[in-house]
Amino acid sequence: MSDALNTIEGFSLASQNICVLVAAAELDLFTPMTHTPMTALALSERCQTDLRATVTLLDALAALGILDKQDSEEPLYSVQEAYCERLNSRHPKTYIPMLRHRANCIRKWMDLARILRSGQPQKTAPSILGAEEDYRSFVLAMHAIGINLVGGVVDALEQAGCLTFSHLLDVGGASGTYTLEMLKRRPQAQATIFDLPPAIEEARKRMAGTEYEPRVRLVAGNFDVDNLPAGSDFAWVSAIIHQFDRNHARALYRNIHRALEPGGTIAVRDFVMQPGRTRPFDGAMFAINMLTATPNGMCYTYDEIRGDLEAAGFTHVRYAVPSDTMSAIVTAVKLPNA
Repeated sequence: MSDALNTIEGFSLASQNICVLVAAAELDLFTPMTHTPMTALALSERCQTDLRATVTLLDALAALGILDKQDSEEPLYSVQEAYCERLNSRHPKTYIPMLRHRANCIRKWMDLARILRSGQPQKTAPSILGAEEDYRSFVLAMHAIGINLVGGVVDALEQAGCLTFSHLLDVGGASGTYTLEMLKRRPQAQATIFDLPPAIEEARKRMAGTEYEPRVRLVAGNFDVDNLPAGSDFAWVSAIIHQFDRNHARALYRNIHRALEPGGTIAVRDFVMQPGRTRPFDGAMFAINMLTATPNGMCYTYDEIRGDLEAAGFTHVRYAVPSDTMSAIVTAVKLPNA
């Protein structure tokens, strides 16, 4: 085959690999096998799956190198040691919620041709876990990916001179991954997490009984209709604006501007696209994700982000942390007399 055909074939086969992985994640097949090797029969009985289908999937996962298979009259399967933490749904570092969220994304991406005709995302059925659990998977997925990024992101904020706040407002802060890391760096500071009620409930569980619980105020609400809590001097807006069109983003920035103390700073973490919008590559692909999942979402250039922040009343906009990933950060300031 030609190089071009090989590339196309590789792209198409990768989708099969991810489908195998996410199916096992949705049914939590990995977790029992991180403790002890199991037969396909024992696993199918435990997870209530068809035996033939279970054997076929386990063999595919072994072929991918995710599982070990001990060949015998009744083969035993186990998760390879390198993957045990990430594929055990009960482990603090589990990646299972992100795999489940990715499965929901794939279901949307499969309707991309229809979306191109209509310009709008298509309604898709929930996963086998149900709509409520799908939303919980999304919230926990943000933590699953965030725990690998948060240290470097907050390091970059410090190096850019942005981490000097006394009270953090984490807008759409989910379970508090970034809040906790920032409070570690600012031991005298307080924080408020604002998000929808299911996300705030996950944050409440995570904070309960920890040293951070007295330092974190949890506020449930919807920033599209509710005023954000006042009194903070630093607003963190992480991986949110790509869900909106520019008018919606400006409305959010205005809400934050009202809530911030005079002289306060806003920091927006997201992809920052180059003017041609084909780079960074991950941003161009993520824009497709927004096309499939939101009515108007997209990834923005620095000039667009700057223009929207300035339209909302902010000044001194700067590209504080350049990056080709979603960890690019743009900051701006509310004037002291505003």
